[in-house]
Amino acid sequence: MSQITASDASAILKVSKRTLFRWEEGGRIRSVRDGILKVRVYDRGYIEMVKNILELDKKEKEHLKKLPEIRDQVKKHLLEQDYIPGKPLKLSTSSDIEAAMKAFDGEEAWMREHKRILSELFSFPRDIIKELLS
Repeated sequence: MSQITASDASAILKVSKRTLFRWEEGGRIRSVRDGILKVRVYDRGYIEMVKNILELDKKEKEHLKKLPEIRDQVKKHLLEQDYIPGKPLKLSTSSDIEAAMKAFDGEEAWMREHKRILSELFSFPRDIIKELLS
């Protein structure tokens, strides 16, 4: 187990030492006390995992911001005509068809990427995610 100081941990996480200490006081992050002086140290592997979780959480939040625009594009093509479930869309021109396909493909690509982000995020231990993101 490779141990690092609060300064090193805060540098890896790109936060101030005070933020790191607040996270610890709030139960969001773990440290151990080492030596006679009980100096606060962190496990390097744990801090790297925390960094990855925080980056993925930020990435997911940014990704979610794109969804309304994508959904608006899809709705635009669905609402331009009377949509009847089970019946094919009737698009009048090839440019309408291309635009609709692009909108639907965009939504599908967004969903694949979102699933990938969540899958990667939830590959980490659930207790650590819960502590960190609560």
